[in-house]
Amino acid sequence: MDMIKKLTLLESNRLKVVRLSNQLIVGNFSSPHQFTFDDGTVLDAVSDYDSMRLKVNFIEEILPSPIGVKRIDIEQMWTDVSLSFELSEEVYNEIDIWQKMWQHNDVDIVLCPLPMIQALKKELIIKDTPFRAVRMKDRIKKTVSCNTFTI
Repeated sequence: MDMIKKLTLLESNRLKVVRLSNQLIVGNFSSPHQFTFDDGTVLDAVSDYDSMRLKVNFIEEILPSPIGVKRIDIEQMWTDVSLSFELSEEVYNEIDIWQKMWQHNDVDIVLCPLPMIQALKKELIIKDTPFRAVRMKDRIKKTVSCNTFTI
């Protein structure tokens, strides 16, 4: 097998995609957990390696202690942080792969973690891309909607 065919095979095995009963083709960007949709379809998890490689960078800003704390004994018991998110070069490279798949109609929706969606919203008009987060349908059964997504 030549090198190009091997790389194509590896890439196709790495990317997790499934067709739902409503015919949407959905991909898993970086979740190490599988998704079970309300139609019973299961989208496989990505490898632990890819999940770590494609994680969002969390940026924490420590905030000053709350003003007006009445109880002296709890004043220093917690720290408040404000979170923002940034994407690594590795994530941008993966975004490019999924965008090309979307442009070729090989995927309709790409499920991403909500912090990634929030970071992308700062840079892209997110509704004009395939990137979405899951919308839980049933928290007890841990099923996600097959026709409603979060931006």
